[in-house]
Amino acid sequence: MKFSAIALSLLSASASAATIGSYESVNDVSAMTSMGPDLDAIGDALGAGDMDTAKTIYENGKGSKISFQSLSLDGTPLQPYSDYYGSATYGDAYIQAAFAGGEFGSFDFSGMGNEGKEQIIKKAAAYMNAYMAAIENAVAALGSCSTDADAAVLSWDKTAALFYGSSGDIVYTMGEKRCENFGTCVDGEAAVNTEIFSNLNAGQAALQGGDCDGANEAAGNIVALMSVPLIQGVLRAAYKLDKEDGGEKELGYGTVFAASVLPAIADCDADAAATIEANLSPTTSSTDFAAVKAAFEGQYGCLNISCEHVNGLVNDDGSFLMGAEPCGVAAAEPAAAEPAMEEPAAAEPAMEEPADDSGASMAGVVGSAALASAAAAMLF
Repeated sequence: MKFSAIALSLLSASASAATIGSYESVNDVSAMTSMGPDLDAIGDALGAGDMDTAKTIYENGKGSKISFQSLSLDGTPLQPYSDYYGSATYGDAYIQAAFAGGEFGSFDFSGMGNEGKEQIIKKAAAYMNAYMAAIENAVAALGSCSTDADAAVLSWDKTAALFYGSSGDIVYTMGEKRCENFGTCVDGEAAVNTEIFSNLNAGQAALQGGDCDGANEAAGNIVALMSVPLIQGVLRAAYKLDKEDGGEKELGYGTVFAASVLPAIADCDADAAATIEANLSPTTSSTDFAAVKAAFEGQYGCLNISCEHVNGLVNDDGSFLMGAEPCGVAAAEPAAAEPAMEEPAAAEPAMEEPADDSGASMAGVVGSAALASAAAAMLF
């Protein structure tokens, strides 16, 4: 019995589809999911002090035919990011400066040792290059929605692949690590990652059904949610540098997380972005956690996220670290007032009764039409 051309086409599409976390791709995007192990290989080489091998993998790939460098060189980032850095290829320029111990804009890596560079280079490949490429593909999907559903879904599948990788090893991993620090893990997964996958699935269904407004809403939600782990990463680094014994490692990852989200902050408030950069850059000599925390919290509304999304740094027992509570929650010792409390987030009633599993009620927070519409505006 011979298969018809249509049947063979369907069989081929089914064979090339793949499970990406809790998302089912329609297309074969294995070239992008396999970038996850490449990222790990870059990290391994950096950890061994082998900058040449790390640079080769970054520029040429290893298991994947797509390199992290190409994501930047061939990309079209959101305008606030290109404007902030004065370059559409800012991600590669930033990483190359780190490799060389040189400068890119206001970032001077000349005094950064291997420990700091290891953090900066690997994490910039993920959270500057892959992060923005995921957003770019979501934008491309929206652009094709009304004219070519197949092309739109392919771009959307690429967004999922760049977000997750092969085993949660690209952008997704940041949420998983930070949810443990901020008490925002729910049922074994970071609440923001669960929400992102929910929106990836909703967006795919919308694109397949020609619902461009629905796809736009899902894309806006994803853009907003992906900023949360980056902000958490900066806050954690700032706390360790200010309150604990953080060193070059913490400065390294705090610097790159800040660099990844600074354009979005600056698009909301240039002064807030300047405060964050001053406290977390390669040449920073001291860090004021309270100032960084206040600078971020003042922009949550603009970023279309909430105090509840970010939550606060927690101890092993789930209680908040002193001074690191979420905005809208009173500090453990009122005498140690925080700058962030100058503008209490009255719009966050869910935080009135914090609990150890305070991230559990995050599901659906990004689902409101108003929030989704505002987040989607960042895409255009």
